[in-house]
Amino acid sequence: MQIVLFLILILLVAILLVSKKESMSKNTKISIYLSIAFISLVLYFYENFMTKTNLHNREIVNAFKQGKSLVCKEYDNVNKREFIYVSGTQTFIPKSGIETLEGLIVRVKTCKVKE
Repeated sequence: MQIVLFLILILLVAILLVSKKESMSKNTKISIYLSIAFISLVLYFYENFMTKTNLHNREIVNAFKQGKSLVCKEYDNVNKREFIYVSGTQTFIPKSGIETLEGLIVRVKTCKVKE
């Protein structure tokens, strides 16, 4: 995704540099450059945020798979004996046969490792 966005940015800058002077005014070019810079900055911060979120989720899932207990917003004791991890939705759901936890869905991003 980053490579594609970078190539699109390069393409837009190249088009602006090659365009005829008469086709766009100087103010239009400046506003386009500023827009590209702003969009690039927003994309950088979004990508940085998503990287940190994915790293946190990966650490939580690894701790769960290692048998550690997790403390989550919805439930205080998520462990391998009572829950399974569903990678498609990044959630923990109770194993079948545990009636007290039936219907509970715990999202990975709300969890941290129990100390």
